[in-house]
Amino acid sequence: MKNVGIQIGKEYDIAVKVRYDAAGKIISGFVIGDVLYQNQAMLMLAHKGEIKENPLTGVGLNDICNDNNFESWKAEITEQIEGDGQRITKLELNEKGLTLDAKYV
Repeated sequence: MKNVGIQIGKEYDIAVKVRYDAAGKIISGFVIGDVLYQNQAMLMLAHKGEIKENPLTGVGLNDICNDNNFESWKAEITEQIEGDGQRITKLELNEKGLTLDAKYV
């Protein structure tokens, strides 16, 4: 399932919750769960070139300040989200904010 993976924490580092068995050995550490929203957030925040494995990935949404070309941004968001294997059911972007509803298919 594409929506299950390693969780990230508030500081965008890997979320770790170490569990030990009765003998004191580590039996798990990484937090596993639904990664849909964190993947969407990472796609929105990343600028092209920041993800070394795929340098064309990223919207760089913080560059939207003082830019009124919302259709261009919506096209970029659509390309990135759908390129990640998600289907968008709602995408609104205007001077008031961004609304995105998308799920993995």
